[in-house]
Amino acid sequence: MDEPPWPYRTSMASPTWIDHLVLAAPTLGGGVSFVQAALGVAPIPGGAHPGRGTHNALASLGVPTYLEVIAPDPAQAGTAPLPFGLEAGESPRLVAFAVGCADIDATVAALRAAGCTGIDPPSVMSRMLPNGSELSWRLTTVGAPPMGPTPFLISWDGGTSPVHDSPSAGRLIALRAGHPRPSVPLELLAVLGVDVPVEPAPTPWLEATIETDGGSVRLR
Repeated sequence: MDEPPWPYRTSMASPTWIDHLVLAAPTLGGGVSFVQAALGVAPIPGGAHPGRGTHNALASLGVPTYLEVIAPDPAQAGTAPLPFGLEAGESPRLVAFAVGCADIDATVAALRAAGCTGIDPPSVMSRMLPNGSELSWRLTTVGAPPMGPTPFLISWDGGTSPVHDSPSAGRLIALRAGHPRPSVPLELLAVLGVDVPVEPAPTPWLEATIETDGGSVRLR
């Protein structure tokens, strides 16, 4: 059988892939406008994350990957701390990405067997969709908070993912990153079987190359 196309990988016993990219913005409307200007498509509202102080909007980057615009949710004002450095109020930017897992428990076990530490048991999360239905998933982080090339892990209940009902904004064709100590995320990514080049940089960064109807676009 032919190998699935990037960014899908099957080097682990349980398949892993680049599930979604996270673009942080001070407001959801501002983040949506930023993406629409860059990619030509406006992400659609996804819903709020109860107890986390955030809400999001989503656009597909080609199965199995999508783009999540995340911002502070005014309806949850006062929730702290906010993830992905949202308290800083910086302009829209890519901050992190999630590695999808067919079996998150098997992936966590493989990481621990490889010597990775600081992995919490996967926690159950959910949010209500605009149509009133509920989307649920399991999620965990590995070591440091997910930023730049240090991903978090996610597994969708029932195999459902926002990529299937989000508007197409193009296709992710490359992802690269910077980190003060590239060997740290590279070791983790190697175990996960995810191909993301990481170069030395003073602070973590992430850059995606997305093929759109209007040509190739880089988001950083």
